[in-house]
Amino acid sequence: MKLNEKRLLVTLSVGLVLTFGFFLITEAITKYTGFSVAPADENDFEVCLKEQDITLYINSVDISKTLNEIELKNDLKKFKIFNCEKNKQVCSNKEINSFPTWIINNEIIPRDINLNELAGYAGCEVIK
Repeated sequence: MKLNEKRLLVTLSVGLVLTFGFFLITEAITKYTGFSVAPADENDFEVCLKEQDITLYINSVDISKTLNEIELKNDLKKFKIFNCEKNKQVCSNKEINSFPTWIINNEIIPRDINLNELAGYAGCEVIK
């Protein structure tokens, strides 16, 4: 065997050992902690929501307090959030004057909504 062939064989062997070792370690972490190293699969509802144009408009100096009062506060990472306190002109141009206001696929909902209403406006089916 030539030197280059030996190096290639050693490199491939080390790569396989490292890959297998990584797999064993991640499996052990998952069994021990209950948390998976791999990202959780999104369900069809979440995928559908990401495909929609959904923006929540608020008007607040204390953003965290305001967002904590939103009914869908646990799902806010799935939506765009715009604070009219920072740029009143944008909200004025869209004729948004009550808060919170949702705009879902160009439909204005001038109040807070729940998960079932969100699904209806977005055209997505809630998975129970």
